[in-house]
Amino acid sequence: CDIVVMNGRAPRTKTPEQLLAEFDALYATGFRGQVFVVDDNFIGNKVAVKRLLPKLAAWQNAHHYPFILLTEAGMNLADDEQLMSMMSAANFSKVFLGIETPSAESLHECGKFQNTGRDLVGAVETIHAHGMQVMGGFIVGFDHDSEGIFDAQIQFIQRVGIVVAMVVVLTALPKTRLWKRLEAENRLLGDCA
Repeated sequence: CDIVVMNGRAPRTKTPEQLLAEFDALYATGFRGQVFVVDDNFIGNKVAVKRLLPKLAAWQNAHHYPFILLTEAGMNLADDEQLMSMMSAANFSKVFLGIETPSAESLHECGKFQNTGRDLVGAVETIHAHGMQVMGGFIVGFDHDSEGIFDAQIQFIQRVGIVVAMVVVLTALPKTRLWKRLEAENRLLGDCA
């Protein structure tokens, strides 16, 4: 993942007032429909998001729910019943999760430890049960992937009912941990810097 390389480690948040002012401005244009609340991990700061969501739900209610919301989050969303209920109340209908792979070995390889040791199927089903459709991000091409990874990915996606699945080939973006590891192993071709 390139988020830390691009944006650093310090999370930045907007106040509820900032976000509601943006929603007011969007509402004033006459637009009604889906709004993607762009955030690398909407629930990365749970204290801040739990302060925001009741105000956002009240705004949506007062305006007769003009916006159907979607965002990105981590799999640990499924661990917080209160948070999922609050998101549903604010009219979040979809959430993009970086599931990456059903392969435990590949999850360890890419350092996606928040997804290891958890029931990925159960987590997706829990989020679905709170009225939010899971859109899944998946990667193929890890060193631990066998030729069977394609079938395993398809079976997982179908089993849990992920309607929108983004499957990409593992790509070593410059200056990421993966890029540095592959560079040290002399596995990069051409000028990738």
